[in-house]
Amino acid sequence: SKGGKKSGKGSKGGWWWQPSKGGKKSGKGSKSSNGGWWWMPSNGGEEQSQTSHDSTRCGLPVDHSDEQCVPLTGLVTSQGDGAMMTNKFRAENDIRGRGVTVGVISSSFGCSNSALDLDIINGELPPGGVNILKDDCKGANDNDEGRAMSQIIYDIAPGARQAFYPGLEGQASFAEGIIKLARDADVSIIVDDVLLFNEPMFMNGIVAQAVNTVSETYGVPYITSSGNLGTSSFETIVPPGRFISVGGVSKYVFDDSGDTRQTIEIGSDSTTFVLQWDEPYASAALDSGGSTSDINIAIYLDGDLVLFSDDKNIGGDPTEVLSIENKGPPVDIEIEILLDSGDPPTFMKYVVFGPTPNIKEYDTKSSTSFGHLNTENTISIGAAYWRDTPPFGVSPAIHRDFSSLCGCPILFDDDGNRLDQPLILAQPVVVGPDGVSTSVDGFDIFDGTSAAAPHLAGVVALMLESNCYDLSPDQVRDILQRTASDMDDKTTPGFDVGFDFTTGYGYVNAPAAIIAASTI
Repeated sequence: SKGGKKSGKGSKGGWWWQPSKGGKKSGKGSKSSNGGWWWMPSNGGEEQSQTSHDSTRCGLPVDHSDEQCVPLTGLVTSQGDGAMMTNKFRAENDIRGRGVTVGVISSSFGCSNSALDLDIINGELPPGGVNILKDDCKGANDNDEGRAMSQIIYDIAPGARQAFYPGLEGQASFAEGIIKLARDADVSIIVDDVLLFNEPMFMNGIVAQAVNTVSETYGVPYITSSGNLGTSSFETIVPPGRFISVGGVSKYVFDDSGDTRQTIEIGSDSTTFVLQWDEPYASAALDSGGSTSDINIAIYLDGDLVLFSDDKNIGGDPTEVLSIENKGPPVDIEIEILLDSGDPPTFMKYVVFGPTPNIKEYDTKSSTSFGHLNTENTISIGAAYWRDTPPFGVSPAIHRDFSSLCGCPILFDDDGNRLDQPLILAQPVVVGPDGVSTSVDGFDIFDGTSAAAPHLAGVVALMLESNCYDLSPDQVRDILQRTASDMDDKTTPGFDVGFDFTTGYGYVNAPAAIIAASTI
C-alpha cells in the first residue's frame, strides 16, 4: 500500500497497522510526523496505567519520567464524548482505558489504506495502530465502518488498544471472529454493529453461541447495537385453520374475513423481508432435525405476482429471506405467506429491513432486534441523538424513533429443544449517543445504534481501568443498569418507569458507572 504498511506480525498472529511515517515503537516517547508526541511503554510493549498521585496503579509500577503526552483528540472528535461527560471525567480523574483492548467487528476497516494511515498520523486512531486480524474489502462491504467505530472508541478511551475482525462474511466467519478476538487477540471487550439476515430469531444461532462462549469462558463483555428497525415487524400466533387452501395453494389468512394479503408501503431502495417460524434451526443444532415446514413468501404489485421465495426449508432452517428493489417513489406492495409442505407452525414473525417501511394492515408493531443482539450475554444499546441528552439540557434523554424494539422471544434451547416457557430477555441494556462526527468518508455524521455501540465500548474500557481489570461481564451489565438515567419509550402511553424494551434501563451515565466500577 502507499499510505502505510503492515509492520510486523502481531503476537497472536494478526497484524498491527502502523503508519509508514510517524514514529517507531520504543521505550521512550516517539515523535510523530505531525510534530506531536505520544506515550509509549518502556516495559516490553505493555502500556501501563498511571495516576498523578500514586507511584503504582492496579499493581503496575508507573515511571512518570518516561511518559509523554498522548493527543486526546484528533481533527474530529465525537460529540458523544461530551454527551456522556467522559471528556470531563477523563480530565479530572486520569482514566483513559489503559491496559484494555477493545475488539471491533463491523463491515471493514482499512480498505482505504491512505486514509487509515492519515487517521493514525492525525490522532484519530491509537498511535500504536489497530490489530487487524482480517479485513473484508469485497464489494459493498468496503465502507470502513469499523474504522469509524474505532475512532469513536479512541475519542472515549484514548489509552485503550484496539483490534478488528470483519462481520459480514456469513455466520460461520462471524462466530469465528468473535472467538479469535477473545482467544488470539486477547481483547478485554468486544463491540459490533452487525446483524445477519439469517441469524435465528427464536434460539441462539452460532453467532449468539460464540457471544456466550467469550463472555462465559473468556470473561469478555460483549456490546452490540440493538438495531435501527423500530417496530417494522409483524408476528402472530398461528391457531389451527389459519392456513387455508386457495386454488390449491395453502395461504395464511390475516383476519377472519379470509384476507390472504397484507399491504405494506416500501421506500425507494432495497427492502428485505426476513420470515421465521417456531421450529429448530439445523445450522445451530445439527441433531435437532431442523424445520419440518416449508414456507414461502410472495410479493404482489398492482395485483400481479412479482417475486416469490422458494427456499427449501425441510431439514434446514425455518427462515425465508426475500428482497425487492424499488427505484421509484414509495409504493404499496402486498405480501402472502404460503405453506408449501409440512405442518403449519404455531408462531411466526417477519422483520422488514429497508428505508422507512410502513405496514399498513395488521401491523403488530413487534420487536425487530434478534439473533446475537438478543442473547443472554449481550449488552445491547439503543440510540439517542447527542443533542437530546442531559448534558445538552434534555432530560430525560429522548430515544431515536428508529431504535429497534427488543423483546423477541427465545423458544428453543441451544440443542433445539422447545422451552417450557418463552424466554424474554431484558434488552437493550442502555441507550447511548449517535449522530456524531468522524473523519471516515460516508460517516462524517454517524447515525444509528451502530454509532452508540462504540461509545459504550469506550465507557466499559474506562470502567475496566477504574476497577483494575477485575470486572466480570455480569458486573459490567449490572453497573450499567443500576447507574443508567431512566428514559421513556415515547411510543407507549405514559412514562415507562424503569426498564422498557426500547430504552432499556435508560441513558448511559458514564461517570456514575466508572465510579461504581472502582468500588468493586
